[in-house]
Amino acid sequence: MAGRAKKSGRRVALEPMNPYERRILHSALQNDPEVTTHSEGEEPYRRVIITLK
Repeated sequence: MAGRAKKSGRRVALEPMNPYERRILHSALQNDPEVTTHSEGEEPYRRVIITLK
């Protein structure tokens, strides 16, 4: 999904997931120099958003 954000130049919203899964994604992408992540929404519909820096 980070590749999709890089290729398109747009933000990518993933499907809603639980806090553990969101934390894994944030950790996996924190060292990517081209993208940043944040969460949006209210539980149980919070989702990870991947955007370009």
